[in-house]
Amino acid sequence: MNVLFLALGGSRRHVIVAEAEHVLAAGGAATVLVGDPARWRNDPLPEDAEMVEWRRLVRGHRPAVMRLLVDRVPLFLMRVCLRGPVEGVGARMQSFHRRRVARPIHHRLLGFYQRDPVRVRERVAHRDLLVRRSIDLVVVGDAESAVTASELRDLVVGSGARLAYTAAHAGPVSTAAGAGTVVGRPER
Repeated sequence: MNVLFLALGGSRRHVIVAEAEHVLAAGGAATVLVGDPARWRNDPLPEDAEMVEWRRLVRGHRPAVMRLLVDRVPLFLMRVCLRGPVEGVGARMQSFHRRRVARPIHHRLLGFYQRDPVRVRERVAHRDLLVRRSIDLVVVGDAESAVTASELRDLVVGSGARLAYTAAHAGPVSTAAGAGTVVGRPER
């Protein structure tokens, strides 16, 4: 079971660490979404757990069209056209393009990218968290994360994941009983 822990406030670090250890011991994967990684210095995550910084994901968001036009197409053309003996020149040109062309364009368009912050958070959560990691369960770890969980609730449920306040009693989803039913827990 792949579990995403929302720990944006970092107020219940010891509980998140214990539940991540429990998930990893059961053979699952644990990803912890944090607001400030500096708060986690004294409470390190287990070795196999992945820590993702929410601000870095949102800040690094660029629409797919812009990534394609500014980053991927020019770098692809440089890689294809500058093969063989001029490969060193191609690597320098790619570096130059990233530093002097792509980064300034994205920096100038940052206000346009962040125009609707709720939509940006939804796109980032869907693309980088739910789809890429195929999350089964989203655990709300602290009070500050409850706001983000409520904003992303429809997105989480629509992707097939479940929202919970703890991962301790969550078992695998039973496909025979229907999505959303937890095996081993009586329905209410």
